[in-house]
Amino acid sequence: MNRGWIVWPVVVLVLMATGSGVARSQDRDPWVPLFDGKTLAGWSVHSGFAKYHVEGDELVGTTVKGSPNTFLCTDREYGDFVLEFEVKVDPRLNSGVQVRSQIAPAEMAFVFAGRDGRPQSVVIPADRVYGYQIEIATEKAGSSGSIYDEARRGFMLASTTSDPVASKAFKDGQWNKYRIECQGDRIRTWVNDVPCVDLRDSMTARGVIGLQVHGIGNEEGPYKVRWRNIRVQAADGGIEPPAISCPLRVLQCTPKWTGPRMADGRPKVSDELLKRMRNVPITMAWSIVTNAGYRNCYETAMGWQILRPDEAIVGRVLTAQYMPMQTDYNRAIMDHGHAEGRLGNSNSWPIDMLQKGDVYVADGFGKVVDGTLIGDNLANAIYANSGNGVIFDAGVRDLEGIEQVEGFNAWHKGADPSYLKEVMLSAINVPIRIGRAVACPGDVVLAKREGIVFIPAHLAEKVVTESEAITLRDMFGHQRLREGKYTPGQIDSRWTPEIREDFRGWLKKNINELPVPRQVIEEMLDPKARNW
Repeated sequence: MNRGWIVWPVVVLVLMATGSGVARSQDRDPWVPLFDGKTLAGWSVHSGFAKYHVEGDELVGTTVKGSPNTFLCTDREYGDFVLEFEVKVDPRLNSGVQVRSQIAPAEMAFVFAGRDGRPQSVVIPADRVYGYQIEIATEKAGSSGSIYDEARRGFMLASTTSDPVASKAFKDGQWNKYRIECQGDRIRTWVNDVPCVDLRDSMTARGVIGLQVHGIGNEEGPYKVRWRNIRVQAADGGIEPPAISCPLRVLQCTPKWTGPRMADGRPKVSDELLKRMRNVPITMAWSIVTNAGYRNCYETAMGWQILRPDEAIVGRVLTAQYMPMQTDYNRAIMDHGHAEGRLGNSNSWPIDMLQKGDVYVADGFGKVVDGTLIGDNLANAIYANSGNGVIFDAGVRDLEGIEQVEGFNAWHKGADPSYLKEVMLSAINVPIRIGRAVACPGDVVLAKREGIVFIPAHLAEKVVTESEAITLRDMFGHQRLREGKYTPGQIDSRWTPEIREDFRGWLKKNINELPVPRQVIEEMLDPKARNW
């Protein structure tokens, strides 16, 4: 028997057939059909380009040469539910049904613990469906009803192959009845009323249901897989719960970013670019971002307290939104968070998500008394996870202790000995208001003593490179003015070809002493790249 799952004994078959777990509590609820028998309304295709259509009362998927795995996914997400359907598949094809699965909004990295406990990572492409897959396989394979982690951990989580009854439940060339129960961290499967696996896994508490057409080679097929009588009993009816953190929202905030993304969907601006961003003046960053059309990017330092005003805060923004307490909504948030496996009080959840190079930015609606989002314990946790600081439109406590966290910096609205009261977390990684500015998840924040600029990720490189170029031009101009070689009118006007050549020579002569990476200067010297 594989670790982490149980093969149900045959003697309990009668009990299972009459309903258990989620089903018992939902027997009074009507079954809701997921397929209307006429159209694909309520479904959408992802990951590949296999074909889906309706034939009578059947939903049919057909392979297409060269297509990767394709999934017809529900538009709604489901958490705790019972799913039943019948399926008939070509014996030359295997298939599967996704439950509690996700659709990658963009390319992103996923880090997980492998079977040996060591960290592993995988890149999930944009539009790829990933998560729990209930196997539909041939009689010979003997794995129908098993649970595989599609495109994520990439291995079987629970298998029927070692159980002689469960492994023989599926019949080739026939309609096979499936039942899947998801409740909390538990997923159970049946094939033709035979109990197959009982898995406990808390990776994902909610997601779409998807019907797979497996990818094939260019010389195979076409093969078909057919479904009918697809129905669900869902505790929440498929109604979306409060969005604590949603990668799709992050994508909506950052549609122009084309680089790599983090597991939560945020753009992953490079560490090297963040390092160079520290040398960018606030006014220059503001000017470039504003001229690009993002006019609500700046918050003044007026009214803020800065733990270490001489030290800049630079990093990738992770946002959190707090609101005055509303008991019912807070209960929904807490229940949803705990179902996702989040631990403790909700003000620790954003901290648990922080990665190296992140900056925790929170809208605490300016509350100081009873609005202290962190003390010295959480400050230590923030710095351990991010190596960075915070920008809180709210209060802090244990200021003396916070000051002892070496390397940690904080913008906040004041210190108070009170605890966090009558405040609730409403969302993570959504656009928030910081003073007169809008901070979006995935922005790069630049905070110096005069103010804060939130820079959209796709503009970060532009801000850095243009700032570096302007800095070098200013250094050259100031030196030549001190030397009396040129007049202010000459330096402040469009440069003549002679001044541009002088600038190139100055760059070459001082390339190793200038506060800009040598590679960047060499690119500036390339007449094909820049016209100085």
